[in-house]
Amino acid sequence: MTFNNPLLKRFLIRLVLLTLTIFVWAIVVVHNESTFLGLIFLVLTGVQLRSFFKEQAANEISINRFLEQLKNKEIDFEPEEKNEELKQQYKSIISTIKDRQKEKEAEYQYFRNIVQHVGIGIITFNKSGEIQLYNFAAKKLLNTSYQVHNIQQLTNVSEELVDTFKELKTGGSKLIQVNIGEESRQLSVYAIELQLHDKHFKLVSLQNIQTELDEKEMEAWRNLIRVLTHEIMNSVTPISSLTGTTREMLSGYKVNGAEEVPIQKDDMEDLMYSLKTIESRSEGLIRFLNEFRNLTHTPTPKLKNENINVLLEGISLLMSKELKGKSINVHKSLDERIPEISIDRELIEQVIINLVKNASESFDSEQEEKNIWISSNLDNKKRVVISVKDDGAGIEPEALTKIFIPFFTTKKNGSGIGLSLSKEIVRKHQGNISVQSTLGVGTEFVLKF
Repeated sequence: MTFNNPLLKRFLIRLVLLTLTIFVWAIVVVHNESTFLGLIFLVLTGVQLRSFFKEQAANEISINRFLEQLKNKEIDFEPEEKNEELKQQYKSIISTIKDRQKEKEAEYQYFRNIVQHVGIGIITFNKSGEIQLYNFAAKKLLNTSYQVHNIQQLTNVSEELVDTFKELKTGGSKLIQVNIGEESRQLSVYAIELQLHDKHFKLVSLQNIQTELDEKEMEAWRNLIRVLTHEIMNSVTPISSLTGTTREMLSGYKVNGAEEVPIQKDDMEDLMYSLKTIESRSEGLIRFLNEFRNLTHTPTPKLKNENINVLLEGISLLMSKELKGKSINVHKSLDERIPEISIDRELIEQVIINLVKNASESFDSEQEEKNIWISSNLDNKKRVVISVKDDGAGIEPEALTKIFIPFFTTKKNGSGIGLSLSKEIVRKHQGNISVQSTLGVGTEFVLKF
């Protein structure tokens, strides 16, 4: 590799020659062979030294000039160099840099095309709102056929959308509804903050989830109609049947203008039973409709800073007698680091009491040891987490997928609105509720705020 480099070869040859000249001059001087000969070698050594250092100094100036040009990103130039070998080296370096730049540019264009044609809208902008990237999907979603250079120009589409772009931090997301012409679009906005070469940028992604929401809404309506139909038919069918039976029973008696008609005792008992059943089913139907009305009129939370641990302690004390009467052990694990959170105390109490009641009803009658765990802590995103866990019978996997559907219940005398109402309350607090269950092991409900 060394002898393939002309510059290095030239340097080594001159260095060897200079060393030999100095060596011969030293021998002549030491042995006093000839003063004249010593003088010749001394002059020759000086000339070689001068030429060697002059060439190295010239090379250093040339290299510094070349590096300065590269530093200023000037690569489209012809090196001005008398030394042909050095000139060729410069050309080789410039050629390599150009090739690397072409590769980088090709990679950049490749990834840019991917970003431009990906199905999710992507926008990047700096602190002043200047847009660096605005892909085709984003243009299509926001219907901006004009050039957009700053996110402020998007206020024509939605001021709330622009405010969301500015406010969201890394990992933040929000659902925004925008009206594009006569079409309403539900956009899921996700943001991440980036830094490149000491410059700060924000990348936001946009996705139209209106179709998915419409499908979920239709599915929810289908489930609700199925439950409503089931409950109403359970009441209306026996009412209709008994009404027909009663009518047939009474039609057997001939009135013939008489004010009083004697009815046999057995028929009277059947008639009273039918009317009582009709009354009972009618009351059940009214009760069901009242519960449905309660579900559709969830109150708006009256938010106030509350200590969640104090709330959990109060619920434990409130339900201690009932749970003790069922031989259920309650275990509490409350994290003292938890800050106060903004909630409606009465509504969240209603949710947690419902979860504890469900847990207390999850045990088989033959189960000897019954336990409920109530805990609070902070997750890795600094969210407040409340858990209500039991070691009861667990929930069937099929039932688990429907557990938050209104009026769906696995209990014999359950209304099926407790969990769906709880989910709605938690949603109105900008939180979420989830459930995990294993048959024979137990169930855990988790609330996050």
